[in-house]
Amino acid sequence: MGFTIKFIPNNVTVTVDDGTTILDAQIKAGLVPDAPCGGKGTCGKCLVNVTESKEISGIVKACQIKIHEDMTVDLINVPKGYNLLTQGVEREIDINPGLKSVDVTVKECIIGDNRSDWERLKDAVAERVAINEKAIPPNIRVVADLYNVLQDNDYKVNVIVFNDEILEVRAENKPIYIVAFDIGTTSVVGYLLDAATGKELAVASMLNPQAQFGADVIQRSNYAIEHGTKELADAIRGALNQLIEKVCKKAKIDVTDVYAVNLVGNTCMNHLFFGITPGALVHSPYNPSLSETVHCNAGHVGIKINPVGKLTFLSNIAGFVGADTVGVLLATGFDEIEPITLAIDIGTNGELVLGNKDRAITCSTAAGPAFEGAKIECGMRGSEGAIDHLQVNGTNLEMSVIGDKKPIGICGSGLMDIICIMIETGIVDEGGRIVDEDELTTDFAKANAGRITEIDGKKAFVLADKDASGNGEPVFIGQKDVREVQLAKGAMAAGIELMSKQLGIQTEDIKQVMIAGAFGNYMDPHSACAIGLIPRELEDRIIPIGNAAGEGSKIAALSRKECERSQRMAKHTEFLELATDPDFQDCFVDQLEFPEQDQ
Repeated sequence: MGFTIKFIPNNVTVTVDDGTTILDAQIKAGLVPDAPCGGKGTCGKCLVNVTESKEISGIVKACQIKIHEDMTVDLINVPKGYNLLTQGVEREIDINPGLKSVDVTVKECIIGDNRSDWERLKDAVAERVAINEKAIPPNIRVVADLYNVLQDNDYKVNVIVFNDEILEVRAENKPIYIVAFDIGTTSVVGYLLDAATGKELAVASMLNPQAQFGADVIQRSNYAIEHGTKELADAIRGALNQLIEKVCKKAKIDVTDVYAVNLVGNTCMNHLFFGITPGALVHSPYNPSLSETVHCNAGHVGIKINPVGKLTFLSNIAGFVGADTVGVLLATGFDEIEPITLAIDIGTNGELVLGNKDRAITCSTAAGPAFEGAKIECGMRGSEGAIDHLQVNGTNLEMSVIGDKKPIGICGSGLMDIICIMIETGIVDEGGRIVDEDELTTDFAKANAGRITEIDGKKAFVLADKDASGNGEPVFIGQKDVREVQLAKGAMAAGIELMSKQLGIQTEDIKQVMIAGAFGNYMDPHSACAIGLIPRELEDRIIPIGNAAGEGSKIAALSRKECERSQRMAKHTEFLELATDPDFQDCFVDQLEFPEQDQ
């Protein structure tokens, strides 16, 4: 028996079976709900308002309500105006992509010349492009009409080449394009590039629709293992196709003029894109099923560009250090850096690389979920209504809110700021406990003692009460939130300490800290160091480098040499598995405490 569910304000209607959850109905309707916990009912981010129903009314968790009747559901919790980072560090490269369009004159066949039309075409291409004609494989689709194309065009044709393959032979030379992607766990960014000049023509971004199956790679991996990879693969492939259409529309070109796409993403995003079961990633010894750079026909994996177009996904390094980190290494030219450098990409996962041109070590930590808002009571991504920064002015707490609206939650940069403020003013002690009112010693803490209260029986620090918030609910930092930040920063700090030990250096020997990713771009370096996420002595050495993973994807797309360089960097970067390091647990526990403060 089926029931009809109407979702407003989208005015989308879907029919589902009895017992289907509202969350699954949203997914079936193509609405891409936010479900960081993967529908387990623990995060509270999938709230909806049931407005018409005999059995249920009011605000409920979509993942916990099963449908047994027709109903109308108001999607009250759909954030708008996301701040998605698209720009990153830039460096000069020679534009020489694997994808090329070349004009050639093929020698006409004469009596006594036994070379085929294909061989003579290969010879003509090899004269124009630095490839060995013997390495060019036969392309039956091209050969099928090659005689007619050569005859009709007096043996003067335009050839589309990708690496060592001939993709197409056509009558005239027209512009060709590449789209480079950074597939993040939270967001996806696409860049439309002119293959001849390297010029960036358009950029588009969106939230990763796989979020409906879980906020982080573990949640999504578990979903894929239980339900198969198809839904997750279809979701991300559909997102890429939407972004391709969007950038092409912006640049006023046809999608069929795109002949190549280049992808980076973490190892889990790689596996889920290709439909590879992520079982190897979540079970010991946590090695990927695939590490190598992949070149394949884009259409074979559902990407809608020119039918003969090619797709490249850069190499992975390890189970939880993927092509996105390789993109960061490529964008920064890490293999040529002299001073000891720490590169950190803080997203839903936190990947770190420490070293220089002589030796580099990488590791992955589960730092991101807290700073992405997934495990924070009032946490949210950087969208309209999110508190993104806070500061102390005398005894006043000042905050900025994205969109200049009343606050409805707090994003990662704001979370880091408020934790910093709370520990620096003595509202939170070094062990992470929100102190009692009679323990407050600083002027700011005493003046804001009224903000310390209990919510749902647990101690909390209120940033905006229900009257000052944008949704009638208080925005606060709870004791559990402080603990989540401790876990995240403890893992990150332990990773830095253990990589330093592996290299035989002290943290003060690190000369520069490159922070990649949206969170890193917006965070206050002082806050990061004050809470112990990054060693204090490195505060003045922090350099935000934006979406370096996306920049690396563009570089690899525009230079075959750089793409091959990325493979070498992936191969030669050592991986430190923190989970099996005998010192990790003790180091992690030590790093849970906040640094001692001078009050």
